[in-house]
Amino acid sequence: MKDRTILNLITLFSMSGWSLLFRRKGEIKDWFLIYLFKTLVATLLDSPVINKKYVLYPNRYFPKIFDSNIVFLYIIFPLLCVIYNQFTYKMKPVKTILSVFLFSTPMTLFENWLEKNTSLVRYRKGWNSFFTFSVLTVTFWMVRLLIAWVRFLSKKQKSAID
Repeated sequence: MKDRTILNLITLFSMSGWSLLFRRKGEIKDWFLIYLFKTLVATLLDSPVINKKYVLYPNRYFPKIFDSNIVFLYIIFPLLCVIYNQFTYKMKPVKTILSVFLFSTPMTLFENWLEKNTSLVRYRKGWNSFFTFSVLTVTFWMVRLLIAWVRFLSKKQKSAID
């Protein structure tokens, strides 16, 4: 299968996942906040990695405008973070911490497969799957902590008003 076809299929599949943002009623604002914050975090972390040429995306959309893979940064990564937060919404902290591996491990394995079998991703200068796995895991946790903090502040503010 050609790289462009794989990229198009990944794009279509991930965009169809946007309906998951509305899966739970009542928390839609949380899900959008998570989506946007994850996009910001991914952009801030990806830019230096791309500029230092640790990771390259030889076959991507809008190569004259973006050095990064916008499908990963702005659709897949944030969407999976929303799904992770929905999945762990009512979990106790230890389960929440451990559940991240259900998301970061398959993402890492898939990116590793893409790196070895396509020209969609290229690791260079010592970058490897462990770095990808670590960044994915830590950013999932960061966003989960942020939304927990936002919910805490919101609840505190609401009780102060009542």
